[in-house]
Amino acid sequence: MPDNFFGDGLVFEDTLPLSWTPGPLVEGSELARLNADNHQLLGAVYSLEEGRVHEALKDESPALVHELQRLEFKLNILLRLTAEMSLRHSALPAPRKIRLAARGLEWLGADAPAVGSTGMLQLYINPAVPQPLKLSCAVASERQIDSQRAAQLRFHGVSTLVVELIDKLIFRHHRRLIAGAKHAAK
Repeated sequence: MPDNFFGDGLVFEDTLPLSWTPGPLVEGSELARLNADNHQLLGAVYSLEEGRVHEALKDESPALVHELQRLEFKLNILLRLTAEMSLRHSALPAPRKIRLAARGLEWLGADAPAVGSTGMLQLYINPAVPQPLKLSCAVASERQIDSQRAAQLRFHGVSTLVVELIDKLIFRHHRRLIAGAKHAAK
């Protein structure tokens, strides 16, 4: 199981703020609320990261498109300032090295939770949005990566919509890495 934990899909590798709260797996209405909150958060992050003008506006006047882009730029500045002010009042947890897939996460480091434990993972995926994804998890297994412990957490009860948005997040991250590598090679 540890070698094929993520399957054949893309994996998002980064160092991100995260925290772990031990506890039982979330069920019922609380799980439905978590899925709704995560869906809303991922949708907001997606809309912030998509910088292109919507297809419906492609035939509009260039002045209108320019004005909408200018307003979007101003809104992004306000969001970043708001996020920065929010972070000053409530510090984020320490960043940890992770590997994220749509249905699980690998947490590298000695402070990762033990195999068999359950709880709530809070993962901050975008610095402009100081709100975490909250994922009910069970620690399924662990392995060694370059002499470092890696705990493998399986998400519990994540809705299909949230899984799809996590997949999109991972794909966009992968696409940015490729574009950055191509740009650096020039």
